[in-house]
Amino acid sequence: MKNKRSVVFLLAGILLVCIAILGVYLFKLSRQPLSQPLDLEPRATATASIGLEETVPSTATVDTTDSASGEVCGQSGAFTILIIGSDAADLRGRPGSDLTRLARVDFSGKKVSTFALPRDLWVDVSRLGFQDPLITNTTLGRAYHEAHNRSAQAEETGKMADGAQGSAQMILDNFEVTSDHYLVVDLSQLPALIDAIGGLPIDIPERTTDPWIGMVIEAGPQTLTGEQLKAYARAIPDSDFARIQRNNVILYALRQKLLDPSVWIKLPTLYDQFKKMIVTDLSPQQIFSLFCLLKEVPREEIVMKQVEPEWTSPGPSDSLLWDKDKVAAALKQLDLLP
Repeated sequence: MKNKRSVVFLLAGILLVCIAILGVYLFKLSRQPLSQPLDLEPRATATASIGLEETVPSTATVDTTDSASGEVCGQSGAFTILIIGSDAADLRGRPGSDLTRLARVDFSGKKVSTFALPRDLWVDVSRLGFQDPLITNTTLGRAYHEAHNRSAQAEETGKMADGAQGSAQMILDNFEVTSDHYLVVDLSQLPALIDAIGGLPIDIPERTTDPWIGMVIEAGPQTLTGEQLKAYARAIPDSDFARIQRNNVILYALRQKLLDPSVWIKLPTLYDQFKKMIVTDLSPQQIFSLFCLLKEVPREEIVMKQVEPEWTSPGPSDSLLWDKDKVAAALKQLDLLP
């Protein structure tokens, strides 16, 4: 009997050790990035940005100190995420990223700030090594397209990650902002995702249409289907600056939708179904913390800014030159620059 008890205790001890080891493994796994992390080269002081005015170059730093005491959602301090939305398969219009935003997520301060960069800004890409043909300057959106298309990766997710790497380096070289992480969304899969969560309740400020989207989005409160949402997000009846404003409306509506408990329940299934739609070097733990932060951040602490039309002027190949001083001042206000 004593021997049997000893065997039981031994097996129980082995089981507990195995559970502990598995727990440590899963914990470490939850902290691993889901895709290849960014590997940025320090900004060369001799590299000039393509703005209208030049200033003395500075080096962007990441605020890793608490802006308030304690942790929020298991995180403290702040980091910057480069967010890119693109449909590489859509051949209409100029190729490149349709959405490029820098998001500073401050956990300790319970604040999220975003800065939108229009796709037509003229930028320096000389350090990205675009050869055959040689490209040293192009539009901001085209930089992602070139890095994506020149990627040696076989899988689309790998090409998206390489596109993000190129865009992050371009943003560092031109805007002096260091991206800590990236999140790339394949917009071609967005309609199916929106339909899977039951559409998006949204209040459209004004009637929107143009020949490019092939439909009319009426003004007022409504629930958009996936195709309607994609059309509204991509419509440019006026300008890319106005489209950024419409995308702000979408982002606020998405935040509200993600706070719905019925969506949280679907997250595991949605991940399996759409895991190739989003490529990011965030870890599962960081993603969970970001979802948690959605509930903690008041609406008034979500700040969305952009390059303003009056800060730009016509540039080469229908691009936009931009006033570096004014852009840098706006980035500093959002703590994206020191």
